[in-house]
Amino acid sequence: MKNNIIYSILIVLLIYQATAAGQSTGYLQLDQLTLDDAVNWSLNNSPSLIMKRLKLQKDEQELSRIRRSKTPDIYLSGDFRRNLIIPTTPIPASIMDPAADPGEMLYMKFNTGWNSAAGINLSLDIFNPAASRQTSEQKMQNRISNYDLQISENDLQAEVAKAYAACVISQDQLESFRDDTVFYSKSLADAELLYKKNQISLTDRNNIVIACNTSLMQYHNAENVLSEAKANLLYLLGEEVSPGNLASLHLSENIPALYRKMSPETNEFINSSHVTGKGSDLSRQSEIIALAQSRVKSSQLKSAPSLSLKGFYGSNYYSNDFNPGNIDYWHGNSYLAASLKIPLAQAFTLKKETSQFRLQENIERENLRDMQNRKSKDLIEAADKLAVSVKEYEITGKNYELSVQNLDASRAQLYKEYLQEKDLLEEQVRCRNTYQKFLEAAYNVFINTIELQKLESE
Repeated sequence: MKNNIIYSILIVLLIYQATAAGQSTGYLQLDQLTLDDAVNWSLNNSPSLIMKRLKLQKDEQELSRIRRSKTPDIYLSGDFRRNLIIPTTPIPASIMDPAADPGEMLYMKFNTGWNSAAGINLSLDIFNPAASRQTSEQKMQNRISNYDLQISENDLQAEVAKAYAACVISQDQLESFRDDTVFYSKSLADAELLYKKNQISLTDRNNIVIACNTSLMQYHNAENVLSEAKANLLYLLGEEVSPGNLASLHLSENIPALYRKMSPETNEFINSSHVTGKGSDLSRQSEIIALAQSRVKSSQLKSAPSLSLKGFYGSNYYSNDFNPGNIDYWHGNSYLAASLKIPLAQAFTLKKETSQFRLQENIERENLRDMQNRKSKDLIEAADKLAVSVKEYEITGKNYELSVQNLDASRAQLYKEYLQEKDLLEEQVRCRNTYQKFLEAAYNVFINTIELQKLESE
């Protein structure tokens, strides 16, 4: 009894640990989401990718079905028939009676009131031109589906990275506008006191009000932009786009971290990426060309003769009374037949079909050539664009540092009353605009690196 209790406790603990392990591996921590976690989760949880994987499984099952269809078809058959009207056939009477007149005819029935057949049947296509290349073509179709899955995975990885970057940039922009709004609110409160004391003009006071309202409007717009960016990221992750998930979503990486991942000098994200194939687009197109060639050959083979084998082993039942249990009415029957079919009229239509498949093959070849040329052009343009965006990021970063220094100096001068409030506001606007350009430059580095990586993996 004691041992049974111990065993029960151990089983419960094992089940609990297995359940906890399953929950830990099947849960996405939205509150501390990293870029790598987002990419990993989307590759395993995206509905579009799951559908493509299911389609690939379906294609594999179709290949298995085609392979099984080439095995002999062996089956049991049986039937009973009640002949309501038995056909009558005239025969020369001399067959039954040699003394009968040459023109005399007899009418004989060549069936009984009941008859049946039961036995084992065999059917096998020794050579069927219409199905001879089905296996090889289905293999090509499966490889095309596999390339489709790889391309979708690469595209999704790029889209998730872009969406993640958009959330980071939007969050930083929102924080920048929040700081501006706090600053302008404080400036407005000070301006109202100075205006009541007639220490500033109505124009200066109104300009501060306008700046405060503009900052508040920009803050609300930034909130909307961030919400849309989060919703897009959740959608790409395959998660429910709900108010709860939107509120829980928090990214653990900032702009410097993303820049370090995407910088051409480090290639941290590229080296740790989940690219599933190189040259997937071109490889897929090459497979499409091979499939077009195979269809040309299949069309040509359709004019070839087909050879099949059929067989039957069993017995037939003949009787005017329904008594299948009487073995005297059952008579053995078996045969093995080879059938040859040679198409004649079909050859005229097949010639046109073959010509159309050849044209499609040429179209796919030209499409491949165009894809190769376009990829070469896009790679050069993407590399140049990335190089320019990196330089822009470095320059805007330096400009932002200088702008912050200017703003700090302006605040110090205002504190010492060497500067007017409106001058500080103008410096604040310049600093904010410089920061926005810095954010845009960082985002461009991220996006251009993703685009270059995507092109290199195609």
